[in-house]
Amino acid sequence: MNKSMPPSQALPFASAAKLSQWRTSETQVILERLSQSLLQALADHQAMLGILLQRRDNLPLEIGELLEDASNAYMEMSERVSEKFLMSHNQIPG
Repeated sequence: MNKSMPPSQALPFASAAKLSQWRTSETQVILERLSQSLLQALADHQAMLGILLQRRDNLPLEIGELLEDASNAYMEMSERVSEKFLMSHNQIPG
């Protein structure tokens, strides 16, 4: 499993002069890597769940709860990203 690190450690500080360049080049690389990582994790999870479903007639309720918790976590992250984007573009009050 991948370990995440705080954003302050993940990216070097960008000066105001380099900010526009950072947004166009480094952000695209980061987003591409994140996208690839998420797609791989989702594929792995789907494969593991497929194996569980094939091998067991009676799955424990905890499997469904785990999936619900995971989906809620993804929704929360999605809302945070959307909120930060809108705040950075002054589209909602901060």
